[in-house]
Amino acid sequence: MTTSRAAHWEARYASVDRLWSGRPNDWLPELAGDWEPGAGLDIGCGEGADTLWLAERGWRVTAVDLSPTAIDRLRREAARRGLDQQVSALVQDGGQSLPEGPFDLVTCFYVHGGPKEGGLRLGDLLADAAGRVAPGGHLLVAVHAINPPWHTHHARTYTAAELLEEIGESVAGWQTVVAEERWREATGPQGQAGRRADAVLCLRRPGSRPAGEGGATARAVGVESAASAVPAEPEARAHPGEPGEAAPSGPA
Repeated sequence: MTTSRAAHWEARYASVDRLWSGRPNDWLPELAGDWEPGAGLDIGCGEGADTLWLAERGWRVTAVDLSPTAIDRLRREAARRGLDQQVSALVQDGGQSLPEGPFDLVTCFYVHGGPKEGGLRLGDLLADAAGRVAPGGHLLVAVHAINPPWHTHHARTYTAAELLEEIGESVAGWQTVVAEERWREATGPQGQAGRRADAVLCLRRPGSRPAGEGGATARAVGVESAASAVPAEPEARAHPGEPGEAAPSGPA
């Protein structure tokens, strides 16, 4: 099952010179922009926009994806930017255990799970991810709360409350920094402009990082409660694109 999923994504990456926009996912700089760097794990890194953004800010990042083509592009770009000593990019199928860690930040963006993802259960992946977070570290997750109008294959959607339910006891006692649905600007594979909603989680594991390693303490974004439904669409506000959207030359 996971082999089929890997083959699907490898074919997508191999079909174009660049699949995603090259910009980091919106919620990464918004939430982690002023955290002290440490060790990071980027799950489902794709071509590595988030990984590179973190590495440029001093993080040491282990990045995993099931596509050899995507990982090769990340390695080459990291070397081009002089970041190859800070980035370890690994080809890894969703059925394998994640790198051991521990990590001060673990990110997992737009990995949805379900039958169309080769049977991968998102809750199992996120529970595994939570187990890799160091004391005082953060787990940052975003998935679609509403499928964008241009999607021809509809991934399962989640509210923030459903995401927390999926992770379950793995994060019992953790601080909920953010658990909500957020709207953002997005661009489709043919350049379509639109808006979409994501379920966003930022959870902090109890404890603190060792002295001298810097603190990955969240900025004052406030502790939010998980909403049970997608909120009404707010006033438009600008967001940069994210690598979960295809570049204009990418596939539909």
